[in-house]
Amino acid sequence: MLNSTTPQRDLRAPVPERPTLRVASSPEHHAAIAGHLTGRDLWLARMLAEHRTLTSTQIVDLAFPSRRAANLRLQRLYQWRVVDRFQPYIGKGRAPMFYVLDITGAHALAHEDGIDPVELKFRPDRSIGIAYAHRLAHLHGVNSFFTPLIAHARAHEQLSVTAWWSEARCGRHFGDIVRPDAYGRWREDDREIEWFLEWDTGRYQLARFTAKLPGYAKLATTTRIITPLLACFATARREAHARRLLAEHTSGLPRPGDLPVATTNAEHLHGDATAAEAIWLPLRHTDAGRIRLINLRRCWPQVPTPTAASEATQEPADVPTPPRLTPPAPMPPWTDHDLTWRETG
Repeated sequence: MLNSTTPQRDLRAPVPERPTLRVASSPEHHAAIAGHLTGRDLWLARMLAEHRTLTSTQIVDLAFPSRRAANLRLQRLYQWRVVDRFQPYIGKGRAPMFYVLDITGAHALAHEDGIDPVELKFRPDRSIGIAYAHRLAHLHGVNSFFTPLIAHARAHEQLSVTAWWSEARCGRHFGDIVRPDAYGRWREDDREIEWFLEWDTGRYQLARFTAKLPGYAKLATTTRIITPLLACFATARREAHARRLLAEHTSGLPRPGDLPVATTNAEHLHGDATAAEAIWLPLRHTDAGRIRLINLRRCWPQVPTPTAASEATQEPADVPTPPRLTPPAPMPPWTDHDLTWRETG
């Protein structure tokens, strides 16, 4: 069975696809299909452009009221070449389908953003190439951190994921100093917290993680904004070992208070649990045990509100070269009560 902690070695070459009728890609097809794409279709395509791949289970959590509805629509989008898909071979059990952006979806988003599709330089072979990438398990784990949060927020009006940046987007903004696995922001009522995420698969030595700590401290100094670092480790044992290393390395920083850290492990995220729950253990505030995500800021009075910090984490105003698609809002632009449109095509 595939979950957020499935190691990369278990995600082998994709299972061969059974022959399925798909429309040939052409300018005529791209023009004809434009009138059949719903707002949800375009938002999903934009999410795939930002986060590279999402499983069918994650897509249900993000945007559909049921798995049957998702499967029916995804099959149509696959036939139209809005999305492509693959299914890793995991040996035991059956992996869900992984979906990526395809050529028709890329062209639709380019036109929506006023970009010449030729200038976008989208290559379907690179998109589907994630099926063979050695970082697929890591990417799946990071996405599995955020998608249950969004699903949870969809069911509660007072909750919201207000930001979810991919590693690539973080790299464009902070890559000259440090490269987080993701950046996120969570709101409950009138309270909000933001963070950088480091996702540990258990595959690499922890020294590789601790080597990034000076970069996070430098980023806080450069931007004059203290952003918490949340680290999720593969197992409870690895988390305990990492916490000892984190305490040692952060205490040696010039300004330890500029890098607030909290940890958890993936064992707390199995089942219906989400990252919003009481699974976080701050590095130097362990008296109260594990606490909820939104309550972490009580341990770190030096952390500014995300509203004040947001100026440094906005997309740059200048047009990047080469042109890039506009990132999606992390929450779908509707609630479950709004899913009343008729799927056409």
